[in-house]
Amino acid sequence: MATRFITRKTSRLYESSTGEERRMVLIFGDQVETTGPAVNGRVPAEFRGRPGFIRHDHLGLQPVLELYFIDVGQGDSTFIVTPGRKKILIDGGLNRRALGFLAWKHRLDKPGPDVDIDLMVLSHADEDHLNGLVPIISHPRINVKRVVHSGVATFQPGTFDTRLGDLDPGGTRLVTRHQSLDDLAGLPLSESFASWRQAIVNEGASYAAVATTDGSLDVGDPAITIDVLGPHLDVLNGEPAFRWLKNGSHTINGHSVVLRLNYDRVSVLFSGDLNIEGASHLLAEPALAAKMDAHVFKAPHHGSHEFYPPFLEAIRPQISIISSGDAPDHGHPRAAFVGGVGLASRSTRPLVFSTEIAATFVEAGQGIVPEEELSLEGEDFRTTAANARARQLFKRRLHGMINVRTDGQALYAARRVAAGYWWESYGPLVPAPRPDN
Repeated sequence: MATRFITRKTSRLYESSTGEERRMVLIFGDQVETTGPAVNGRVPAEFRGRPGFIRHDHLGLQPVLELYFIDVGQGDSTFIVTPGRKKILIDGGLNRRALGFLAWKHRLDKPGPDVDIDLMVLSHADEDHLNGLVPIISHPRINVKRVVHSGVATFQPGTFDTRLGDLDPGGTRLVTRHQSLDDLAGLPLSESFASWRQAIVNEGASYAAVATTDGSLDVGDPAITIDVLGPHLDVLNGEPAFRWLKNGSHTINGHSVVLRLNYDRVSVLFSGDLNIEGASHLLAEPALAAKMDAHVFKAPHHGSHEFYPPFLEAIRPQISIISSGDAPDHGHPRAAFVGGVGLASRSTRPLVFSTEIAATFVEAGQGIVPEEELSLEGEDFRTTAANARARQLFKRRLHGMINVRTDGQALYAARRVAAGYWWESYGPLVPAPRPDN
């Protein structure tokens, strides 16, 4: 077998070398294994274990940057595969759908190699970003090597001045910041954060806080760079401290880990749950504001109304992805945000995706999957059956996931319309310059 990659926006996997009947449709960057020489211009190949034939001129040698914005309902989770095949997971949602995605993508119900996650990012410690990471770290066939976070933990009520820790005497700075697991030893953590800490202890992954002073993160792929654009810390009495942003929820959101991934001509911005206060705090630093420019934008806080228009104007996204859900229903994405991010786009035809909206499109008669049917609580993932169930449950929500791919020169975006491998797809899109450049 030889590994090849789809080089067109979409390409059919045919049943035979001569017929037009298709097995499924593949998208740009999908990896296939060829199994023989071309016949009638079509190459025998397998995609995810399914055999068929693909046009010879639709196959190339070079892997691409793959971005999977997973439908986790009300929450965030993004999986990234770099051109050098390094794997990055940013946030995990509230439930186990991100784990289901990994079980689906890497067929964890079948014999095969373990999955290495080279970098796991917790943008901030709210449960709709944190909880889904715990079962992933704990999975026996998933190896998490490195974890980075914002430095803000959550504690049991009544322990400190706030649930995030102590404030300075003036009440303007959060001075409780942790960097390592040892910094949290013996502290009365919230239930969710205690589970998170214990999972990392058991895994043995490295664990460190990041801030803008770190500059960038190295994941071992020279083709990409990852700039750390948040959180941006103040200095109080010679020590780093977080600016207190009105209240606890605004402070933990406003100091999310913000990352900008760069690959050749394309840039991608991941903004956690950044809010008005946090965005204005970052833009006040000219060096940070100058780096916010991005073609692909993971929108903050599920498309909340608490967005900062100058932040969107600093990004000028070409493709935007909003991750939200209706259980619980917080009214996301808000119409004002959808309009605002479209208005700020560098493109005359901006693409604004919503996992929640995409997830409502199902085959006639299939219906929406009730939340209670999606639970994987109590499953033993050392068993084949548990991983098979996780994979099958995720497949029922597969149409809510947004796919973005790029070779660094052109952009492609797609979402599955239904279980029949039919796609709403766009590309190739030229990475557009900012209109003010």
